[in-house]
Amino acid sequence: MSKIRKDTAKPESLKKEPMFVEKTAYRSVIFSAILGGVFLVLSVIINGEFVVIFTSDELIWVSIDVILKILIILFFFIFMMISIGNYKELTGKPLDFKLILLIFILSLIQAFKNSTVFSFTFIGLLVLVIYFYVVQES
Repeated sequence: MSKIRKDTAKPESLKKEPMFVEKTAYRSVIFSAILGGVFLVLSVIINGEFVVIFTSDELIWVSIDVILKILIILFFFIFMMISIGNYKELTGKPLDFKLILLIFILSLIQAFKNSTVFSFTFIGLLVLVIYFYVVQES
């Protein structure tokens, strides 16, 4: 009698594995899109100055306000890129440069009221696009 046991997996269980992975991937697409939408709404509310969080003119509070606005926009960009990238991967199509440019422009539009937020958001978005490009190539 051999010491190695045979794998007695049923063919049905092999068919269920890819379906489970695909279902989880679609959940990831939906969850990332929802988070991107939440950050978009937060960005419009905060960057559109419908709600003012800090009213003080002290440097520390102004800095925290600017950093918060930049991070919200960058999180929107990250989650939307993840969502669209995962969806394109599931459908077997490559992520177009047009979609990346569209999300990039939508992210910059959110920061048009404040030049400091706009400039730091632009730099942050460039860093993220370069990072995603380098990660995708390797």
